[in-house]
Amino acid sequence: YVLDEPSIGLHQRDNERLLGTLIHLRDLGNTVIVVEHDEDAIRAADHVIDIGPGAGVHGGEVVAEGPLEAIMAVPESLTGQYMSGKRKIEVPKKRVPANPEKVLKLTGARGNNLKDVTLTLPVGLFTCITGVS
Repeated sequence: YVLDEPSIGLHQRDNERLLGTLIHLRDLGNTVIVVEHDEDAIRAADHVIDIGPGAGVHGGEVVAEGPLEAIMAVPESLTGQYMSGKRKIEVPKKRVPANPEKVLKLTGARGNNLKDVTLTLPVGLFTCITGVS
């Protein structure tokens, strides 16, 4: 099996199911190859191949490969640095306050899973809408 980023768009609950299915396929004796950037998928893998060192024209080389512990031991591996906690994406200490006068209002949104949803979204902020889809 070869899959390209199968976790894209999945809720964490569904991601756990996906990983369980991939592990089950492996346990049945199948080879499972996944191109993935999801932390849980990387941690679940028996063997990791980290390609880089950068993206696009700045990458294309095998930076590290082996079990996750081996990847985390290679200083040139950005994946290893993030997985080990040596690098992290900082959560902003200061948040931009919402301006209650600048909003985008959606009323009666319907389609796919939406059932007459009304939302008021702040303008000029990073807003995340989440949930099981």
